[in-house]
Amino acid sequence: MTAVEHLRAKPIASSVVVGLLASLCCGGSLIFASIGLGALYSTLGLSRFIPQALAVGAVSIVAINYLYYRHMAKARSAGPVALQQKMFISTAIGLAAMGGSFLFMEWLNHAIVHGDRFLTRPEYSQALIKGVPNMTLLYVCATFLALAVLWALPFPRPDSSGMQNSGRMGKAARVAIFGATTVLLVSVLVDASNKVSGTVSGQHGRAH
Repeated sequence: MTAVEHLRAKPIASSVVVGLLASLCCGGSLIFASIGLGALYSTLGLSRFIPQALAVGAVSIVAINYLYYRHMAKARSAGPVALQQKMFISTAIGLAAMGGSFLFMEWLNHAIVHGDRFLTRPEYSQALIKGVPNMTLLYVCATFLALAVLWALPFPRPDSSGMQNSGRMGKAARVAIFGATTVLLVSVLVDASNKVSGTVSGQHGRAH
């Protein structure tokens, strides 16, 4: 409760804003349409880059909180353990804001506003969240792997003894988790990019 009660507003606000912007880029067709930019949104095809937009948002949220609390730890304004707790909570809030707003907009768009068009397709009607394809839900869940990357990043200690006491096993675990999570995220992005390329190629083929 101490960490929660003394959270810093600046990194939380920045994380939430970044998360909302990322969710709007890939799931904000209704928002763009409401301000008369629906045709522009469709032309840009931003909805095809959902994994990429969510990944950029997650990385940005991690960077904001890590750099902010790393600076505080170097300045020794508080204990490193308490700062790490705040850093994780602030990052989780940003990721939750991004994922929650994106899922809400996808559900509202595909299941409510345009349900007559999308719910005829099984990937929308039979999904865990109606209107949100399970693969899209998986992309949102994958963004929380950013917390593992955050944990694996080095964090300043009051002195070098803390790093020495952590031992080689702790360092190896951090490197392993950082590497595995990075590979997993890259694999998801590459797979999504291949699907986008395949879709675009198929559309060009049908056009000819």
